Amino acid sequence: MPIFLVGFMGCGKSTVARGLAKFSGWEFVDLDARVCELAGAESVAEIFEKSGEEEFRRLERQAVDMLSPTSRTIVATGGGAPCYGDNMERFMALGTTVYLKMSPLALRDRLLRVRVVRPKIVGMSPEELLDYVTTLLAEREKFYSRARVIIDCDDVPSGSVVARLRYLTR
Repeated sequence: MPIFLVGFMGCGKSTVARGLAKFSGWEFVDLDARVCELAGAESVAEIFEKSGEEEFRRLERQAVDMLSPTSRTIVATGGGAPCYGDNMERFMALGTTVYLKMSPLALRDRLLRVRVVRPKIVGMSPEELLDYVTTLLAEREKFYSRARVIIDCDDVPSGSVVARLRYLTR
């Protein structure tokens, strides 16, 4: 049964998914990377630029539909994946959903520290970034909070989050 990690960008979905997959021996799947493979693209930004968000979301759904409900897979979803169409319902029907919950301030601080280039937030001041995160998180919370498991990740190292979730892979 797949385990889907959901939450806002920067909350640690990929890091926790990799750690949990390593611990359990299950397969790690980065949903955005899978979409890029399907599109023959180097990045999500490239898909958005060349084909638009609608095509990205279509491919994202195709990647989810390729997962088997019997697979031992840890899936790091994109931050917006649960919020489009019936993706969250699909995740819940296929497996277990886990929301890595963080406050807007903690997310802002993490996004400022992490060196991953995120096109939507490039060039934002700390204040602009906090406003952006606060607004978008408020819109997405209704989707994320439907997850079966909710882990508060403010000031919690990813290794501790992995340890808390190990029971899901037994």
